Amino acid sequence: MLGGGEHSFLDLLIHLPNEWKPFAALPKQGELMTRLNEKAIPAHVLPLIPIRPWRIPQMLLAVRGYFQLASSLRPSLIYANGSRAAFYAGIAGRLLGRPVVWHCRITEPDPYLDPLLLRLCTVVIANSHATSRRFVPRFKTKVRVVYNGIDIQRLKDPSVEEIHPFTGQCKILLVVAGIHRPKRHDIILSAFEEVAHLDPTLHLALIGGKDKLDWWRHLQETTRRSMFSDRLHWLGTVEDLRPWYRAAWVLILASESESFGRVLVEAMGSGTPVIATRVGGIPEIVRNGQEGLLFSPGSSEQLANAIKKLLEEESLRMRLAQAAFRRADSFGLELHIRNMLKVFNEVCGYA
Repeated sequence: MLGGGEHSFLDLLIHLPNEWKPFAALPKQGELMTRLNEKAIPAHVLPLIPIRPWRIPQMLLAVRGYFQLASSLRPSLIYANGSRAAFYAGIAGRLLGRPVVWHCRITEPDPYLDPLLLRLCTVVIANSHATSRRFVPRFKTKVRVVYNGIDIQRLKDPSVEEIHPFTGQCKILLVVAGIHRPKRHDIILSAFEEVAHLDPTLHLALIGGKDKLDWWRHLQETTRRSMFSDRLHWLGTVEDLRPWYRAAWVLILASESESFGRVLVEAMGSGTPVIATRVGGIPEIVRNGQEGLLFSPGSSEQLANAIKKLLEEESLRMRLAQAAFRRADSFGLELHIRNMLKVFNEVCGYA
């Protein structure tokens, strides 16, 4: 599965107006390259060498590659979708006298790289106010907050039908997250153990690709030991999540850190309430008690209590679902594109 950052990058390039002609540089072949080719967006493979002292010879070659590409294209601006990209793009932009926009999507600061990138780049776009707090105050004038954009109309497509994967009437607790430790699937499994006996129709559906095999094996062992293992479903990657969002009784996100939380908006735009951790940019999307319920990271007890609350108060769950559906429009793709273009025009001197 492409991550949230890649999806946002792809959506931006696809939906730019005609006066903006994108050319993408990607570190390798893959699904992102395939999607760009399908949309007739030209793309070129250039390595993003890890920034390490012992990799300096390879880094210099990469800098030369980015400089040569930018020299041939003479772009109005260079847009970097990530820190490492901002490093190479920033150097190329400085050498060519072109503005560079760094799109930062991670809340955790890099004390060594951030000061350099802030000097190399013209403007930094942060995907939430939580991400913007990564940067020290003296650089705040360079930072613009632009929330990620989600294609809300695609989520509302009436031709998409919800899925009914499990026998009988069931309440699906849906998890959409890559299977790696910071997403804290263990917390979700523990909470499910606490609530599953309250309602035999509860099922836990977990969608996402594997990351670290040792963590995957730990979660599978936990699943095998569960007295409710027949109601725990590991589904792997899913191409179209919309039927699952529509079928879900609630979406759960238990991340330790989350700068934005794309799956939250996707679920909300499908009319599904959410339960999520009170971290990073999540409270900017989900207001506790209004569009969903928030809990402290790492607390399976609080998560279990949130699920119990919705089991006890179906009217609350319906109220949250309706509010979530309305709230999702605040993170629509059209608004995102308009705000991104404001930044692009600003740095290019068109504003």
